Amino acid sequence: MLVHNAGTLSKQRIVNSAGLESTLAAQVVGPFLMTETLVDVLERSHGRVITVSSGGMYAAALADMSAASPEPLVGNSYDGTRQYATAKRMQVTLNELWAQRRPGVHFACMHPGWADTPGVRTALPGFARLTGPFLRDADQGADTIVWLAATDASNLGASGGFWSDRARRPIHRLGSTRRSDRPDRRVALWEWCARAATTGS
Repeated sequence: MLVHNAGTLSKQRIVNSAGLESTLAAQVVGPFLMTETLVDVLERSHGRVITVSSGGMYAAALADMSAASPEPLVGNSYDGTRQYATAKRMQVTLNELWAQRRPGVHFACMHPGWADTPGVRTALPGFARLTGPFLRDADQGADTIVWLAATDASNLGASGGFWSDRARRPIHRLGSTRRSDRPDRRVALWEWCARAATTGS
């Protein structure tokens, strides 16, 4: 069992020692490298990989990682919220690609719902104040993660799905993001991740 739940939403652009922007490093490249490292073991044991994404990905197109910039949707000024959504969209796409490449492992991506966490309160203070009474607690946010990890395989169906509240959800809700999800961009994302995981850029 492998669960990816590392995350960051930074107001400022931070670059790590390998030259990677911190949001993509923590939420895309790190999970890619860890999965790539462990996937043979997971396949032999019929394991599962669960990636904690976010409903914020619904607002983000699939970035063109063949572009000159490794952060093509940020533009001239850094937008941490937008970058976070972009990374979450990448997670959902990689989840589908892993499912195609490694049928012996069950891959699932999920949205935990909006939960009252220190990260939300710090990164989105206005949102946290307005929605505080409606936010989930940590146990509610973790429920689908635990269910995906523990439920009988017969409840999961095909690998590569996106889940929330123990139910499959659509990958896209907007035509603009659906149009961005092209085969060439999927290939470019995978190739960029493979390079970044080995060279850091």
